[in-house]
Amino acid sequence: MNSSKIEEVLTSLGYKLTDRGSYWQTSAIYRNGDNNTALQIYKDTGVWKDYVEQTPYMTFEKLLKVTLKTNDEEVIGNYIKEEDPFEFTNLKSTEKITMEKTYPESCLDRLLPHYKFYNDRNISSSTLKLFKGGYATEGKMLKRFVFPIYNLDDKIHGFSGRDMTNSSQRPKWKHIGIKSKWIYPHKLSRESIDSEGEVFLVESIGDVLSLFENNHRNVLCTFGLEISPSLISYIVGLNPSKIYISFNNDSKSENNAGLISALKNFIKLQSFFDNEKIFIHLPTKNDFGEMNFDDISDWHKNRLNIEKNHHDFTIINNISKILEKKSYPEVFLKKFKKFKKNHG
Repeated sequence: MNSSKIEEVLTSLGYKLTDRGSYWQTSAIYRNGDNNTALQIYKDTGVWKDYVEQTPYMTFEKLLKVTLKTNDEEVIGNYIKEEDPFEFTNLKSTEKITMEKTYPESCLDRLLPHYKFYNDRNISSSTLKLFKGGYATEGKMLKRFVFPIYNLDDKIHGFSGRDMTNSSQRPKWKHIGIKSKWIYPHKLSRESIDSEGEVFLVESIGDVLSLFENNHRNVLCTFGLEISPSLISYIVGLNPSKIYISFNNDSKSENNAGLISALKNFIKLQSFFDNEKIFIHLPTKNDFGEMNFDDISDWHKNRLNIEKNHHDFTIINNISKILEKKSYPEVFLKKFKKFKKNHG
């Protein structure tokens, strides 16, 4: 949802918004509040906080739930409409309500505790049980090791499955659900992120498992090379002191896709966080699954040695070299020029 749509929904619910630049202020009508500065709602994400009640930052969907006094997803869905890029008519695209499906906890009973694949990769059975993963013997996830994905209301709203056949005819990972809305594994990592004030963003569940196995739980998964708006919104709410982009390090490749994407996302995050909070800290090998305990321990300690001015200078040089070979959208170039002017 864009800011105009968020504003339209809030106004329709009776919120009287005062424009404060990047956010609005308004009263907490869901508790009959009359303090016009009680709520702070960010325009770009809908993330909000009740300063009178001293709540944590929460999602726009949560604000709808407390305002409408319901957890009914169909009711909430009437206020959150998204355009389906695969829905077309002959003349124009049509809007449809995207209803996110949820699944009962009992469906996990059909997953088998076949852990050998991950045990052989130094992931313990206890870690796999923590993530409630298991082997599927039927359905769309046949012959995959499946991990349930929980939403912020503690309901399963998706699955991610790792292929166990090693067949070149099957994708390594298969996802069921709206991946762009996943915040994973928030149930298991939130406490550590809050206590340590830092978060590491990694590409895949395999990276998450490796860091958990080595006692680093302050991690969130991007499921690819883009940080989604939903994940950014969630991190804004966490307000960590440091954010580390730790995508795969394809250093042996001519085009290091992990580094290039980390650079792009570094510039992207400049719109949401102070530069002093954002770092790129790639694994020392291709990914965390290839690193042993000592490798990961050294990598984690080395984050303390990152000198911000040198870090930013290196980023500017790397992006400049990439731009010599490849063109990027104007919106990225404008953000990079601004960053270069302020920190070059």
